[in-house]
Amino acid sequence: MRAAELIVNGERIDAARYERFHHRRIELTLEALRGLGAGQIVELGGHPWVMTSALLDDGGFEIAATVSAEEVTNWPDDIGVTRRGYRMQTLAGREVLFPNYSANIERTRFSIEEHPDTVIACEIIEHLVRAPHNMLLNINQWLPVGGKLLISTPNGAQFSNPLRRKSGRPAYRCNVYARHNGALTLDQLVDLAELCGFAVRDAGFWNVYQRSGPSRVYSVIGALPLSYFKEKFQRTIFLTAEKERDVTQLPRVPNCYVPSPGWENIQHFGDLSPPGLETEE
Repeated sequence: MRAAELIVNGERIDAARYERFHHRRIELTLEALRGLGAGQIVELGGHPWVMTSALLDDGGFEIAATVSAEEVTNWPDDIGVTRRGYRMQTLAGREVLFPNYSANIERTRFSIEEHPDTVIACEIIEHLVRAPHNMLLNINQWLPVGGKLLISTPNGAQFSNPLRRKSGRPAYRCNVYARHNGALTLDQLVDLAELCGFAVRDAGFWNVYQRSGPSRVYSVIGALPLSYFKEKFQRTIFLTAEKERDVTQLPRVPNCYVPSPGWENIQHFGDLSPPGLETEE
């Protein structure tokens, strides 16, 4: 097997570019999981399997299951839930087997056979189109009280270069979940997790991606010991939490949602707008 190549169910995956770009984020994720005492992990969004490989090659964790849709959909459809065994040859050459659930994590509420102590959703929530609370309600259902959660996602409050001539939004893609469809601030992510039954243990900013050219100065500014500079110049936010209670329905609309009676799995008590979010621009 060539360097930085995975084999999943007999398919060779060239992971070199992804592994180089995300190397520091993966390191920090493993470090955070060790701090949580994670053991049996369910990983959301396995593809392209680099994080899965890193978890397995670390030696300190076991993959209870992954949740990664096998069907690439052009629209945010309900694709049902299927479970089947996956075979992987990791970047370190280990042969491993684990179950994968193929499902739309924000569209379908479903149970799993496994009993994880930790669920991770790294660089997943920004791809969701409509209802990230449903993803978190699924996670709540799978974990016992005291179970651990780790989320990382691009920082929705980060500075936008005023000299940039291209749109700051990702280009449209024919497959709906291939692009970044949303961006949360740290406060919004904390609010969403707490509403879904989790007590936040730690939350903050990671500076994990190398910049090039003049934009390298942003990394220097982001390292300054003031919260404003971290919020505006660090590119990734993270959150670790413990499940505090069972939740099947949110008590109110999250701060990152526009209020509407059309939301499922959310209680409605009149038209109460969350602070700082009125209508779409």
